[in-house]
Amino acid sequence: MGLEDGGAHWDRAVKECIAHYGDKRTRLWSFEVKKALNMSNVREAFFQAVSNSSWANPGYLVAAKINDGDTMRELRMLNAAHGIGVIQLDVVNVSESQILIPAREGEWVDWNRCNRLAEENADFRRYVKLVKQVLSG
Repeated sequence: MGLEDGGAHWDRAVKECIAHYGDKRTRLWSFEVKKALNMSNVREAFFQAVSNSSWANPGYLVAAKINDGDTMRELRMLNAAHGIGVIQLDVVNVSESQILIPAREGEWVDWNRCNRLAEENADFRRYVKLVKQVLSG
């Protein structure tokens, strides 16, 4: 038998967040937001969402404008392959935004990826600290 502490070198904020996260029924979401999606940018935007959302339970690509049916067909195909959902953002009334394509939910948060992002991105590190605060009550 053997044991390796895979998180021994992790950022302190990530370790503290995990300590509070535990096995609670909490979902962490990721959103990649764009002004508009069309056939000329849909793949690039989608794969940015895939890359930036791989740590989360659900990940979404959000846009205020989605140009046409071809763009939606492409998004459905990409969703089937990668699980990222699509939200149409209502910029006037955010609560009226609509999930056009639901995300496929990951069962677990990828803490290795979270640690890497926390080390590389101060905004993400602040997000992890906020998650810890919320879960601490």
